[in-house]
Amino acid sequence: MARYLWNLALCSALQPALHTLEITVRNRLFWIFKRIVDETRLSFDKVPCWLDARPSLLADHERLAVEKARKTIARRSRPMTEGRLVSALGFGFWASLCRTPYEQGRAGGPRLWPGLATRGFPHLPEARRTRSRIFHALDPLCDLRNRVSHHEAVWDRNLNRSHRGILETIAWINPDLATTLREHSPLPAVLDKGVAGFRAQAEAIMA
Repeated sequence: MARYLWNLALCSALQPALHTLEITVRNRLFWIFKRIVDETRLSFDKVPCWLDARPSLLADHERLAVEKARKTIARRSRPMTEGRLVSALGFGFWASLCRTPYEQGRAGGPRLWPGLATRGFPHLPEARRTRSRIFHALDPLCDLRNRVSHHEAVWDRNLNRSHRGILETIAWINPDLATTLREHSPLPAVLDKGVAGFRAQAEAIMA
């Protein structure tokens, strides 16, 4: 029980940084892509936005994610807007736009990389400013985000390293935001408490 309570506290402590990472990356990628893609030349399915272009600019996996997001919006009887579509797409979707196909380009689709790296991540050192580097930073953080959101076990992971990775990635876009999160993060205190710090609470629950 003590380990379970500690894990809940760790998940809660990671939430602010993970949520900020997701929103920061999502918004940056969406608006940079919007500048790269000339939407005046596109046709659209339901939403007048490059995400919903027809023919699609996306690989099959991402195209299906957009269709699923549209269905979710429709099921909630909400207007089908660009903003709602962007919000309905998860962190994994945005990270997947950093995969190889979007560097190689697709027939009729945008060549998003490497140009996106400079525009989207201006504070990432130039020698490391590649699609591959950005994807390999985001991919494990997507997994961590999913585990945290489902309150799965994270206590056995190197959370100090993961937290540094979250803040570093945010700093590539907005260093001041990363600094603020670092200064106010509750994670170090929860890690320092360890499982022992939750034993008394666990014993009280189990009594």
